Amino acid sequence: MPSQELVILVPLAIKSVIGSLRGCIEQAAGVSLRPVHDLNPAIAERVFSGRRGDIGLSNPQYVRQLTDAGYVDRAAHRAFGRVRLAVARQHGAGGPVVTGTKEIVDLLTSAQSIGYTGAGTSGRTFLGVLGRLGLVATVGPRCRPMGGGAPVLAVAAGEIEFAVAPLTTILGSPGVEPAAIFPDELETHIDMSVFVTRTAAPEAMAVLDFLTSPELDAQLAANGVSRFELG
Repeated sequence: MPSQELVILVPLAIKSVIGSLRGCIEQAAGVSLRPVHDLNPAIAERVFSGRRGDIGLSNPQYVRQLTDAGYVDRAAHRAFGRVRLAVARQHGAGGPVVTGTKEIVDLLTSAQSIGYTGAGTSGRTFLGVLGRLGLVATVGPRCRPMGGGAPVLAVAAGEIEFAVAPLTTILGSPGVEPAAIFPDELETHIDMSVFVTRTAAPEAMAVLDFLTSPELDAQLAANGVSRFELG
C-alpha cells in the first residue's frame, strides 16, 4: 500500500472522469488519493482558506489567482481538459442529439423546465449564452438554479425536463442522456487545468505528470474531455 496520501480537489464536472482514473493514478505515482469534490470556484476558495489540497483541478482563471497569490508555482500549473456544455434529458426519451445553434435555440424555447447549477461555472456559462442568443426573456423564466449535481438528478427523477451541465457530468450520470451539445461557435466550452500546491509532497508532481500525459488523450476524449493549451 502507498504510504503517502494526497488530497486531490476535483470539480463535480469531471468527478466520474477522475474517478475512473484513480487506480491508474495511484499506481503510477505510488500514492493514495483522497478526492474532495466541489464546484470549480469553491476549489480555489478552499486553497485560499488554507484547507488542505495537494493537487487540484479548476478553471484556469481561478488557478491563475492562486499562482498570483503564491499558493501555486507557475511551473506546477498545466492545462488538463476542455469540456463542452450540453443539455441532458431523461434516458430513453429518444430523439437526436442536436448540435446546431438553431436546433438548440428551438430545444430551449420549447422546454417546460430547465435546471442549471446556480453557483457553478456551467451555470454562469449557460446564462451568458442565453444573453448572447437573446433568450433571457423567453427561456429565463423556465430556468431553475440548483445546487451542484442536482440538475441531472432532477432530470433522471422526472422532476424537470432538461438540465444544462458539462457533457462529462451527463455521460457519467445514470438516468440521463445528452439531448444537445453546444457547438464551438457559441464559445460555451469549460476549460479546466491541473495544479499542485506549494505545500504538497513531492509525489504530487507525479500525479500532475500523469494527468497531463498524452497517453491519456484517447481515454479522456471517450469521456467527453479534449485537450487544450493554456493561453
